[in-house]
Amino acid sequence: MKSMILILLLVLAVQAHAADPYKWRDAAGQVHYTDQPPPPGAKDVERPSTRGNLIESDTLPYETRLVARKYPVTLYSFEGCGPACSSAQALLEKRGVPFTLRNGESDKAALKKLTGDYEIPVLVVGNQPPLKGFQESRWAELLDLAGYPNSNPLGQLQKKSAGTAPAKEIEP
Repeated sequence: MKSMILILLLVLAVQAHAADPYKWRDAAGQVHYTDQPPPPGAKDVERPSTRGNLIESDTLPYETRLVARKYPVTLYSFEGCGPACSSAQALLEKRGVPFTLRNGESDKAALKKLTGDYEIPVLVVGNQPPLKGFQESRWAELLDLAGYPNSNPLGQLQKKSAGTAPAKEIEP
């Protein structure tokens, strides 16, 4: 009998925890928090986050975030480009440079506008003229001038997903 009560309490606790909360204001201006959808006349309906108390932080070192904000890096490449594209991406990863990877195939118009042709890989660092083709010494020089580290301080790739804006702000 005790085990049945315990199981029932556990089931109820799990169901209560799984409920999505609603925050809304009634006609009198009173704020309500419920697990049921608000009535049709409710104002300022919100679905508050139920995540735990987390401190979110960027894993990039502070200095790298500052450089990335001032000089965002975009790499134009595509699958099957060959050794030039894979070497270009490997250089950025080895140095710990956060970058946006753009697909040269799907972003042909942007690539043509940027460089005047479709040669890849292309590296764009901030507002500097784009570098076409992979020459490690030229790419390293441009990254050095921008202030990016020579080696990855975290030992892992910090890459924005493809298709995001290259000039996205990174919070310090």
